[in-house]
Amino acid sequence: MRGLSLLTSFAAAASATTYFMTVFAPNTEVDGALINAASQGFYLSLDGPSTYCPSNVQNCPEVQGTLVTAGMTGMAVQVPGGQQIYVAPDGQVQYTQAHSSSMPPGSMVGGWYNKTVVIPSSSDIDCGVGDGDGNGNDNSTTTTTRYVFDFLSTDGSGKGGVKICPDVPAAIRQTGAGYSVYAGTRAFNESFCIDAVGLNLMPRDVPFGAWQYV
Repeated sequence: MRGLSLLTSFAAAASATTYFMTVFAPNTEVDGALINAASQGFYLSLDGPSTYCPSNVQNCPEVQGTLVTAGMTGMAVQVPGGQQIYVAPDGQVQYTQAHSSSMPPGSMVGGWYNKTVVIPSSSDIDCGVGDGDGNGNDNSTTTTTRYVFDFLSTDGSGKGGVKICPDVPAAIRQTGAGYSVYAGTRAFNESFCIDAVGLNLMPRDVPFGAWQYV
């Protein structure tokens, strides 16, 4: 991840669409990995999210994967009351159960922000004027820009960042999950985590990802 220049902005994503999430961590094994919801947490390497729609709902929405709302404020669900996204005191990124706003004491809601990432890339451009080696080529650096979501703790600790950690509950690991999504907090104490530059939020033109995530 060396060579990235970061320009930060605390403006939330301005769009009415929903988003699926992938990891942005260049030069790591988790770069580009799809993030799915299960057991009130977010994990990598799952085949899909854990969802539920009760039998008394006449028109259950088709499951569209793990989708979140703009600004990482909640899950894109149809269940009344929605499901809120929060960061637990230990840093695990989680979401509330349907029909409940309960979360562990000290959990943080919000703290997510847009971050602009400037990525330099070198290339040889033949501009007709040599660099002294007689071949007419000059080394030139170009840049590309992308936008990711990052986290800054709202507890005043100054902690933050997105962490992709191998500590996965046994029941979830049995379903194929290899990493869980954390954020830097005062009480964060996971080991062997990969520091991601942020999360890619990729737009989908659908209102819901599921009736509810479980």
